[in-house]
Amino acid sequence: MFDRGFLNLGTWRRVPVRLHWTAPLGAALFGGLRWAPVVWVAFFVLVLAHELGHAYLVRRYGHHVMAIDVTGFGGLCRWFGTATTFERAAIAWGGVVAQAVLLIIAGGALLVFGPVRTQLAADLVGTFVYANFWLIVLNLLPFPPFDGKEAWPLARMLFQRWRNERTDTPSPSAPPPSRRASIPGPVPGSQAAPRGAADETNEFAEFLRRVAEAAGEARRNSPPVRPRSR
Repeated sequence: MFDRGFLNLGTWRRVPVRLHWTAPLGAALFGGLRWAPVVWVAFFVLVLAHELGHAYLVRRYGHHVMAIDVTGFGGLCRWFGTATTFERAAIAWGGVVAQAVLLIIAGGALLVFGPVRTQLAADLVGTFVYANFWLIVLNLLPFPPFDGKEAWPLARMLFQRWRNERTDTPSPSAPPPSRRASIPGPVPGSQAAPRGAADETNEFAEFLRRVAEAAGEARRNSPPVRPRSR
């Protein structure tokens, strides 16, 4: 259904941004079938922001975006690449994160400027705050065709990664054992030798012992010395 009937609006980083012929119908339904050009434009902005959020993460992970489409039923980010399960889940979150950014901006403006006083402001707030919020909730439903089907497994993967890191990291209360743990401690009342000194002393004593043994062996094997006559 969405293979033909597109109008090319421009490009984003050399990626074509296209508008499907069903988009005006979707905008009209979104606006309650009333004359509301501000709501229609805001609908296009929401859909485009959502798909740009997907596209940004697709490129961030080194894959290729073929097109960004705005349709009457939402949008499509056409891309290809060999993505891991983690990458696909992160890409699925990209759309709702982009919508959340718009929601924060619109909510901040509402707090700064106070209650709306014009129809234009009411349409903007109604679209970028209230409608946007419910679209985020809808997109996060955990079954197709919504993004939540692939997005929610990211939480499980991040939690598993966090658990693995905690398991591999030694506890601060239990320092890693050192090689000195197997060396008997000093006699009470004596001063502990500095690190490495005990090993060096033992090696030197072993060297002296071997020298003494070699000297004794040489004395036993040497012929008796006869006194010289004068």
